Amino acid sequence: MADHFPKLQHVQFFEHPFSEPSQTTPDDFAIIISGPFTIHQFCQNLFQKIFTIGLSEIATFLDYHCSQVKNPSRWLNSLEKLIKLNIDLFDTRPLHHRHTKLISEICLKRLTMQMNQPKSKKSAGKLNGYSDEKEYSFSQVKDHLATLETTEEKIALLQDQIIDYRQNPPDFICTKEQPFDHQCNLEIERLEKQELLYEKINRKKNNDKQGHKMPFNGNLNVLCDVYYKLMMKRAPNGKPILPWSITQATDHICNSYCEADGSSLSPATVRTYLSPSKPESRPISENELEI
Repeated sequence: MADHFPKLQHVQFFEHPFSEPSQTTPDDFAIIISGPFTIHQFCQNLFQKIFTIGLSEIATFLDYHCSQVKNPSRWLNSLEKLIKLNIDLFDTRPLHHRHTKLISEICLKRLTMQMNQPKSKKSAGKLNGYSDEKEYSFSQVKDHLATLETTEEKIALLQDQIIDYRQNPPDFICTKEQPFDHQCNLEIERLEKQELLYEKINRKKNNDKQGHKMPFNGNLNVLCDVYYKLMMKRAPNGKPILPWSITQATDHICNSYCEADGSSLSPATVRTYLSPSKPESRPISENELEI
C-alpha cells in the first residue's frame, strides 16, 4: 500500500486497534489496514483518517478510539505526539484550523476523562509534564517528601527527580504549572533555609536553658589551665580534685563562660587547651594562675 504521507514520522502506540477492509463500512471511524500490520502503516492510516473526517466528527472519532483501548490517556498522548512531530504537514490555512481543532479536542477529551476518574485518582496531583510512559508531578513528589524524616533524604530525592527530568524530558509540558525541575530546586532551597533556621532556633533554646554565661576577661588558655590543674591534682584520697573527662570539662567551660564581648567560646579550642598532649598550649609561667 502506498504511503499517503511519505515524510510522516511515526510514533509508538502501545495499543493500536485496527480493522480489515471487510470488517468496516465506509463511514466507520476504524483504522483500516489491509495486509500485514506495521506501526508505520498504522500511523499512516491514522493520520489519513484525521485528515479526512469532518471537523465536527473529531470529538466522536476520539470517543470511538478511546473506547477501543485499555489506556485511553496513553493513546491520546501518542496521537498528540504524532500530530506534534508532523506539524509541518498542516501547512495550509484550512489545515492550520484542523490542527488547532484536533489539539483542542484532545485536551478536552483528556480533561473530561480526568473529571470522570474516581476521587482517589483525581487527588493524585497535577501533572507538570508527561510522555507516553512517564509522568512528572511535583505535587506527588511533595506527598512523598512528607513520608521522609530527614532533610538530607528529602534533598536527595529532589535531586534524583531533577536529574531524571533533565535526562528524560517530557514530550508535553503543562504551561499552567511551573517547570518541574524549577519547583524541585525551589523546594531544595526552602529545605536548606529551613534547616539553618531550625539550627538557630535550637541554638537559642539551648542558650536560654543554660542561663547567662559569665564573661571571662582574659586569655582562654589561662582559664582552661586552671581546670586542667584541678583535673590533674590529686586530693588526699588519691583521686583527682575534678574527676572529669576532657569532654565533661569542655562542656562545663563552654556552658558556664563566654568571651568578654559575650560571644561563645570555641569547644575545639577549649578541648585543645585541656589536652595533656598539648603542653605548648599552656600559659607561660608568669601568666598562669596558681591553684
